[in-house]
This record gives sequence, C-alpha cells and structure tokens, in this order.
Amino acid sequence: MSWVQVVANRSNEDIFDEDADEMYPVQKEWNNTMRKRLKEGYRDGVEAGKELALQEGFNQGYRQGAELMVACGQFRGTLNL
Repeated sequence: MSWVQVVANRSNEDIFDEDADEMYPVQKEWNNTMRKRLKEGYRDGVEAGKELALQEGFNQGYRQGAELMVACGQFRGTLNL
C-alpha cells in the first residue's frame, strides 16, 4: 500500500490529538539532558579526584625523598671528612 492510499484512508481522522500531553516531549528531552549532565559531572568529579590524589601522592613522595637525600648527603659528607 502506498503512502498516498494511507493518507487518503486516514483523511477523515483527526490528526491533532487534543488529549495529548504537550509537555511530554519537553519533559522527556529535559530528563535526557539532565541524565547526560549527571553522567558528565560524575566523570569530571572522578577525574578531578584522581588528579588531586595523584598530585598529593607525588608531593608527599617528593618531600620524603628530598628529606632522605638530605640526610644521606649529610652522612656521606661526614664520612668524607
């Protein structure tokens, strides 16, 4: 059946559904947008947390390494005298 026949057969039907909820498409789009933003926010938060933990770990390790090397350098200097 061609589309012309379908349109002709339905020509007596009301194409406007006055009982339809006009806000449904808008609400559906809003929900999809909010769901996407929630996922993006979660990903951004996880990434920021990883970066912060990595930086803090590096800072702590660098500080401990520097303190240890200063002590080793002083000990080595004392032995060379």
